[in-house]
Amino acid sequence: MIKGSIVELVAPTEPNGAIKYQSLEALVDWHVVEGSAALLLGDTLDAALDLDAEERLELLRRAIWQAEGRIAIIAGLSADALETSLEFAQIADEAGADAVLLTLPTTPWPSTEKILEQVEVVAAAARQHLIVRSSAQRIPAAVVEAIARFDGVSGFVDCAPDVARARELRALPLPEGFALYAGSDLTTAHFVLEGFAGGISTAGNLVPRLVRTLHDAALSGDRAKAEALQPQLRTVLDAQPADNVPRAVQWALIEMGRVEESTPPLALAHTRDYANLRRALRSAGCAI
Repeated sequence: MIKGSIVELVAPTEPNGAIKYQSLEALVDWHVVEGSAALLLGDTLDAALDLDAEERLELLRRAIWQAEGRIAIIAGLSADALETSLEFAQIADEAGADAVLLTLPTTPWPSTEKILEQVEVVAAAARQHLIVRSSAQRIPAAVVEAIARFDGVSGFVDCAPDVARARELRALPLPEGFALYAGSDLTTAHFVLEGFAGGISTAGNLVPRLVRTLHDAALSGDRAKAEALQPQLRTVLDAQPADNVPRAVQWALIEMGRVEESTPPLALAHTRDYANLRRALRSAGCAI
């Protein structure tokens, strides 16, 4: 079971979409030092969505090689077609990923039967433990329980915004070792305090130590500390323009000196976004 902060990594890219592998390797080292529990690559937030099979394999290989077992690497399997998810599962196995994650489709929203069929097929094809994520609609608790019973499925990520949902899922008779994860930085503190194993974080791209400290506090049952850190995290989240989080993350990482500058320089859509991000990161203790 992976416990703690799982950062959905935004892979650094050139303007033409090519991965900056030197910067990627430096980011892996940084997350090891900052204490992130795992890095998720190639899913809904990542540039790998536009990579072909060979490029995706190289991305995973480079990250896993740099990680050297110091941090878990989770490969994203999310795709519009089931056949593509199965191809991604094969790539993850060839690269040596520690686990794989499948985000369920949202448009069109599938029936319960389709959800269970897709998860069962992917779980049977994947060689690594499979984590399933529902990023949009609330899946009935009974369906989560059914997903947890499939061989090879080891976790579920829920993006619901209310703590009542966390309690509902924690009350299920889930298999021993099956992990529940929060799907949003905004709910992580409360969900982990209710017994979740950790959460998927986008803010962890920029403030991994803050995210890890929040997880550590919640996992140890320190409610006061975890809840005190949540507003700091929200400040960073609110400063990211919703229309293009990956671009904002990459720009901020360049400003922080974590990623090399692109040519031409990366630009944000609105002038106010620059100041908002700088203020938020400084308030979170980042040198920017």
